[in-house]
Amino acid sequence: MERHRIMVIGSNVRTVQRVSSYCLKKSLEVFPYYGIPNNEEVTLFAPHVFVLCLPILGDFRIFQPYILWSEQPTDEDLSLVTTPTELYTRLQEFLSYY
Repeated sequence: MERHRIMVIGSNVRTVQRVSSYCLKKSLEVFPYYGIPNNEEVTLFAPHVFVLCLPILGDFRIFQPYILWSEQPTDEDLSLVTTPTELYTRLQEFLSYY
């Protein structure tokens, strides 16, 4: 059985590492990325789901399932995940389709 691939993207190294460790605890294949990946890097890893750790510096457009992670409250009306439990729930929702 193929393991689900998660790409964790963000500008803050510690946040990306922390979120990546949460995903690893669920036996997911994780690719942490610090900064903005290019199309080739995304294609090579072929993630099932992205976890975007806010804030992300730069312009990144995504056309695949993603989860927004933030450790800081924002003024924007976004569906943010802020705890490991919420992250696991959202991952399970997305990955149930694979």
